[in-house]
Amino acid sequence: GTGMRVTEIDLTRAETPLAPFRASRFTVEPHSITPEDSHEVHEIWMIAEGEGELLYDHQPLRVRASDVVYFEPPKPHQLKNDGAQTMVVYSVWWRG
Repeated sequence: GTGMRVTEIDLTRAETPLAPFRASRFTVEPHSITPEDSHEVHEIWMIAEGEGELLYDHQPLRVRASDVVYFEPPKPHQLKNDGAQTMVVYSVWWRG
């Protein structure tokens, strides 16, 4: 496996959206890295647990629990867990 697990949060009810965005929770195991992602939606990550290195538009940035980061489309982003504990991240995304 890749050391990453994603669970999308269900915000639909009888085909009527509960919110104008989509959301997920994902985890990244120690010594694992997410695939590079680039897309046409705006995205915010809220780091709930752990720490690691975020590559945002090919620039490194340290992130840790309680940090919130925004990704402008279509800039690439990738997360490497170089810490000792599993990273837990909540993500929300929407079309501009």
